[in-house]
Amino acid sequence: MVELIITEKPKAGERIAGALAEGRAEKKLLNRVPYYVLKRGSREIAVASAVGHLFSLKEKKKNGMSYPVFDIEWAPSYEVDKGAAYTKKYIKVIDSLSRKADKITIATDYDIEGEVIGLNCIRFISKREDANRMKFSTLTKGDIVDAYENKQAHLDWGQANAGIARHKLDWFYGINLSRALSAAIKKAGMFRIISSGRVQGPALKIVVEREKEISSFKPVPFWTIEIDAENSEGRGFLLGHVKGKFWEKNEAFDIFERVKESDRGMIKSVTIKESVQKPVVPFDLTTLQTEAYRWFRIAPKDTLSIAQELYISGLISYPRTSSQKLASMDYSKVIKSLAKMEEYSVMCNELLGKK
Repeated sequence: MVELIITEKPKAGERIAGALAEGRAEKKLLNRVPYYVLKRGSREIAVASAVGHLFSLKEKKKNGMSYPVFDIEWAPSYEVDKGAAYTKKYIKVIDSLSRKADKITIATDYDIEGEVIGLNCIRFISKREDANRMKFSTLTKGDIVDAYENKQAHLDWGQANAGIARHKLDWFYGINLSRALSAAIKKAGMFRIISSGRVQGPALKIVVEREKEISSFKPVPFWTIEIDAENSEGRGFLLGHVKGKFWEKNEAFDIFERVKESDRGMIKSVTIKESVQKPVVPFDLTTLQTEAYRWFRIAPKDTLSIAQELYISGLISYPRTSSQKLASMDYSKVIKSLAKMEEYSVMCNELLGKK
């Protein structure tokens, strides 16, 4: 009885194999691609990995730059993109192990893209209609074992169908709009490949409109009055004028002249309110990228790359999500792992020192 577990990336495969093995997982090579064999109870398990998407959409019949095109199909990525030639070896490994397996479990990332990757492996490589599904948010041993022991009997078809629809819509928008724009430019006497898409087009529009707002912005000067004060106990306060901003310079200076020599003030009233402050929620990806850039000037792309490495190392929960669900993690280990990255070592060592 052999069970094949398919993961999304090689590092994830290594962690899952290590977590599930009763003893030690044996690493093997096929066409220089690693996979793992292990024992769990009476069952022999093989763990193989994809390298992200192994299949891409393409036209069934290529006809130059004609459009619109809606007759498309899935094909191995190495047939669609020469730069994806390396994926062929991973497809062969999964194919070889699938032939020996009586059961297959998908253990890709639990999101829409992960579901599409798993579904395509099942239907195009393993030639099956369904598989078991492991659901986890962190690659810690406890989470992996729990996901395996309580795996779902079927793929998450809601996520799978949503992912397939998104891929097809992206293709329809991207190819057809890009070809239409390129054809329009050609009719104007030029030749240039212009790209657009379901996300790229609206995003570019937002950027252009924002740039126009910035270019047309005319700053208006204003003045504020603030006082550094302290009470009889020596506690400091920063006080502002009740009016806030003054749009007339003379008005602000008139008030300033009347109060600048004063060394005492009177508190007319005190209002005390009780409030409940909820704990700070964990980061979702967008907020994490925003704060990383605001505080450390780390580019969003680099933040995602770092978060992905921390996830694969079992140190944080899955980063490519808008979820703010709290996951158990050791923050000291997270910072120590970041400190190994040369460009962030000084920053992280300072954080460790403060802690």
